[in-house]
Parts: sequence; C-alpha cells; structure tokens
Amino acid sequence: MLFLQRTIDDSRLCDASVPNRRTRSPAPDRPDSPRRVKNLSAADADGDVFPAAVLDEPRRGRPGRRIDGRQPGLRRHPPYRRFRWGTVPVFSRAHLGCPRGRTRRVDFGRREGQSVTGPLPLAQEVPVELMANGDRVAVLMCTPCNLDDLAAGHLFTRGMLRDPSRVLTIGACADLRVMTVTAPGAISTDSLGLGQVIASGCGSASIIANASALGTVPPGFSVDLETLKAWSAAMFRAAVLYRQTGGMHCAAIALPAEAPVPAGPAASLSIDGAPDGASYFVVREDVGRHNAVDKVIGRAFVDLADFSHAVILTSGRIAADMILKAAAAAVPVLVSRSIPTTTAFELAMAAGVTLVGRIGDKEPIVYTCPERIR
Repeated sequence: MLFLQRTIDDSRLCDASVPNRRTRSPAPDRPDSPRRVKNLSAADADGDVFPAAVLDEPRRGRPGRRIDGRQPGLRRHPPYRRFRWGTVPVFSRAHLGCPRGRTRRVDFGRREGQSVTGPLPLAQEVPVELMANGDRVAVLMCTPCNLDDLAAGHLFTRGMLRDPSRVLTIGACADLRVMTVTAPGAISTDSLGLGQVIASGCGSASIIANASALGTVPPGFSVDLETLKAWSAAMFRAAVLYRQTGGMHCAAIALPAEAPVPAGPAASLSIDGAPDGASYFVVREDVGRHNAVDKVIGRAFVDLADFSHAVILTSGRIAADMILKAAAAAVPVLVSRSIPTTTAFELAMAAGVTLVGRIGDKEPIVYTCPERIR
C-alpha cells in the first residue's frame, strides 16, 4: 500500500509576513455587484424568469450562476408541473403538495396569566389562483392538496367545463399558488363573478346567483341506509388530515357495486381498496367543505364516472352551494354527519336531490326524496 505524505514548510507557519486566514485583511465590498433577490411582482415576457430587485447591501458569497446569458443573480420562475389526464396516481399527489398535519410553535395564554410555547395543529389555507385558457377564473382559499381535482371539479360544477376528454393539461406552479387548465375551446368563461376570491368558509356567490338554472336529478337510483353508514365511516378512516389537525373537512364520492365501472385511465386507483358495497371510492380533504366536494367531483369527472349512480358524503353541514354542485353533476344522494341549511333544503326539494343528515346517529334523518333510501 502506498502512502503519500504532504510536506509543510514550518517557517511559513511562524512567518507573520505571510498572509493567512487570521492575518489577511477582509475582502473589500463590491458595490458594483449588489445582492439580488427574486422580485415576485412580475415576470419576463417569456414567463420563466423573474427580474432581480437590487438592494443596497453588498453581495455575500459567490455570485449567482449565469442563466442563458443573463446577468448573475437571476433565478428562473418556478417551473409548472404539467400532467395529462390519467397519468397521475389518485392517492399519491406528492408533486401537487399534499400536506401532512401542520404544526407551528406559537405562544398562547392561559387563564392563570401564564404563557406556554409549544407546537399547535393548524389547518393549512392558502390562496390559489385558477386560470383557464389564460383567463383568471377565481382565487380559491383552500388547502394546497389535490389541486388538479379541485380545478376540474370547480370548473365542472360551475358549468364551465363539460367534456373531460378535451382537457389537455393542468399545470401547477412550483409554489402551488397558481393552477392553469388548458382546454382549447372547451371552457366557457361566460359566467358570473370571474376572478372573484372564494373564501374557504363559504361557496361562490355566483353559483348561488345561477340557482334559477337549476336542473332536476332524474329518479331511479336507490341505496341502503346501512351502506351509507359504512361509507361514511370509511371516509373518516381515510381522512388523515382531519385526524391530525381536527380542523379540516373531508368528502367522499362512492359508486355502488351495481353501478357501471368508471372508464377513466386512472379510475382503477380509486376502485382498488373501495369499502364493502362500493365499486369506486374517492376521499379528499380541504379546509373548506365545498372545496372538498369539488375535489371528489373533479376526480370522478376525470375518471368518467356515472354520476347518476353516485353518492357524495361530507363531514360538514350541507349548504346551498353544495346542493347546486350536486345538482350540476346530477348526483342523486348527498349525505352528511351534520344537517342542511334551510336554503339547501329548499334547493334539494326543487332539484330532486336526496338529503341524509346525522348519518353518524343511530337514526339518521332523510330530509328529501326518501324513496331513494332503502
């Protein structure tokens, strides 16, 4: 074995005239090379590079890498993550930022006047801008998880998108703050309230304004009450964020065993592992209950599910906008562990949607169209 020994001149270690790490003078400031940071207010014309914002502070460390001949310090725009329908797993959305239970160390007071610092669970809520063919549709206050399903379901339940086969791509910015849907000629923007901010605690006012165009869900579908109880229990077992934080909503969409099998490219991922009595089962979570409903409807819309045999289950109370979403998709049964509002009850009566409340109780309440419940 060969050993290599490095020879060191000891005289250099003792010679104060030789500059070393301790004796050399600090590097002079370089005012001509200021530190640059991202300016998120605007992008270049090509949309992939943010301009730099010049600060008065000197640059520290190595200069930034040159990108395509541009000045040092410039960084590229976070790339869009695109995918085609059916190529993304339903239960594995790490690329779309499916969050786990969030905790943050905060100070909170007690009645005794003492303050304690510790991790507390928080429900994640961020504004996500939804763009459709270059038009700003809405800004959704939501949980940045399964955003592709949320975009598809929101456009579908608002009547702006009817044919999933014409959707080319859905792109999510790397920071999950912008969703872009590309479907040339398939998205109608002749809708009320484009560009509005939709809070997580309530639905869209434009959807309520379109209640006059509410259709009627055809009869003919029925489901067993015990089956609904089993599906509701399965939904809560699959709601991971709901259990971790206690501040999330969850929703599920289920098809009974006798329903036609969805023909979407990724539908098999929602068929495997379905609870007893269901041939198709999808669970989604969000800080807003109507967002969770949009997510499950969007997933079933992509999977080409037959909504005339579908059941939607939710953890929150049934509000008016949820009835309109179910009626827009022609879903006959809507189930909740809570109760409906008065407006939701009236809209369900007009649309022919079966409402089942208090599904976790020993005796659930069937509010409307009881002929569908066996």
